[in-house]
Amino acid sequence: MTVTPPPVHVPRPYERPHANLACRVDVPCEDGAVVAAFVYAPHGVRDQPGTPFGIDPHVPPVLMLHGNGEEHGIFGPTIDAVTATGRSVVAIDSRAQGESTRGHAPLSYELMAADAREVMMRLGVWQCHVLGFSDGAILGLLLARDWAPHVLTLTSAGANLTPQGLSEEDQRWMEEAAAANAAWAAHGHEGAFDAEGNAVPSPAEAGRIAELLQLMVDQPQIEAASLARISCPVTVMAGELDCILPEETERIAAAIPGARTYVVPGCGHTLPKEAPDEVSRQLLATIGMGDIRHAARYAKPPEDVVVCPVGSEWADALDRMYVHVTDQPGTSGWSEGIWPPAGLARELLAAGKGLAAFDASDVEKGVFRPDALPLGAVFVDHDADMGDGWLPGHGRGTGKADWEPLPEREVACYHLLAVDPMARGRHVTSALLAAAAGRARELGARVVRINTSPANVEANGLYAREGFTQHRPIWMPYPGLDLPGWTNLWEKDL
Repeated sequence: MTVTPPPVHVPRPYERPHANLACRVDVPCEDGAVVAAFVYAPHGVRDQPGTPFGIDPHVPPVLMLHGNGEEHGIFGPTIDAVTATGRSVVAIDSRAQGESTRGHAPLSYELMAADAREVMMRLGVWQCHVLGFSDGAILGLLLARDWAPHVLTLTSAGANLTPQGLSEEDQRWMEEAAAANAAWAAHGHEGAFDAEGNAVPSPAEAGRIAELLQLMVDQPQIEAASLARISCPVTVMAGELDCILPEETERIAAAIPGARTYVVPGCGHTLPKEAPDEVSRQLLATIGMGDIRHAARYAKPPEDVVVCPVGSEWADALDRMYVHVTDQPGTSGWSEGIWPPAGLARELLAAGKGLAAFDASDVEKGVFRPDALPLGAVFVDHDADMGDGWLPGHGRGTGKADWEPLPEREVACYHLLAVDPMARGRHVTSALLAAAAGRARELGARVVRINTSPANVEANGLYAREGFTQHRPIWMPYPGLDLPGWTNLWEKDL
């Protein structure tokens, strides 16, 4: 059977990043795909404890997501512009593109958005700014909508909500090109050239191209009303001559509360190549509207909160407090009966490892009022085993903790640190951490360690502000919890 070779796309050259490539990380996904992520860091920043993978935990990075059939290097000048401001960039090659592999799950924008989340959890990043172009802009909308606590700002360039958001001419071209590549994948041959002398993709490559083109033919299918859930600052960009219809760009911006629109005069769809300086300016301006820094503040423990050693007589009260914590909406991911495990707090109390915070008016000379209730709790011991990265799951084999191996007697570990939601805002955690550090010194420890899921926004920000050093995450899933399998490791010298 003779088939006509598919149209050959010859991409316009673009400038790749010149910034410091701190590391490349290949992130395994549940369906077998491996997503390649590249971390570009400011000059002098390296992959080491305190800046794991080249990311400063005090300065949330920018996540960059490219368009269909591309790779992350299309953002070259913008990567350079961001790192020049002292901020790192996480640039991903989306699955089946660039250096990333395909995997087995049905291809969708939702799947690729999940890949981006997995990458950020692998890197231990709990909050970020997002820049997406074309397909990547669609992913950015999904992340800002469905992963809201983690997305600080979104700069969306050339997004559409449905295939009908493109011009009819572009829709027709995608359908024809997808069909032609699919036919060549089935019946084509190696070594062909088109009439202009350009090499035609191999049948295997044509199959990959066909699937990516078909993705744009059939998807996305995003309800505009659903974008009302986006709460971060958003800039919706498009080119004046974009293949995305102007009314589609307006529809996206109108659906997002407070979003601003910026149309680049005289430009088409490929803004990162046609107008990189403008993309960089708009991105940095958007970041400025929602920037969060986690500068160490070493808060002084509050005078109206006291922390006391507690024993088994407080087991029921602490169980109730942990139920309050797990019932509170948020990003902790705790679930009653799963984490904390039933009976764990009682076991630690019986072993004399418990500290609890109380309102100062409830404790007088070590005597508690009958109606006293704990505001928060923490347990301190020498159990510093944080896992070795080899537990079952798609992240197994990613390595053990990178902190210095120390004798167990020199390491104290904090467990079940939590504050009752009713006591938030009173700096109870600062009081607990100060008291826990004192207990750790009594145990003879010279460092303290704690782990938490990268999905827990509040806890990670707290440890960054309290002067803990962040280490590389390890694979340590919690069965039964709706949390990623990666666990952030934090350490503080005493």
